[in-house]
Amino acid sequence: MQHQPVDPPIYRALIRTWADRGRTLPGRHDPEWARLAAPSAMYAYGRFSATRDPRGDGR
Repeated sequence: MQHQPVDPPIYRALIRTWADRGRTLPGRHDPEWARLAAPSAMYAYGRFSATRDPRGDGR
């Protein structure tokens, strides 16, 4: 069994302050980020398009 390292008190206080203010915390689920990073309906249905490179090399 591995022992989980304990954060020093200053970091625990910082995390508590950030959490109280609604900030994103490392290692914790962030619903707003999940919503923003999810593919949108417009993207899923191909409404965005880009001009193709005339040389066809994908640039």
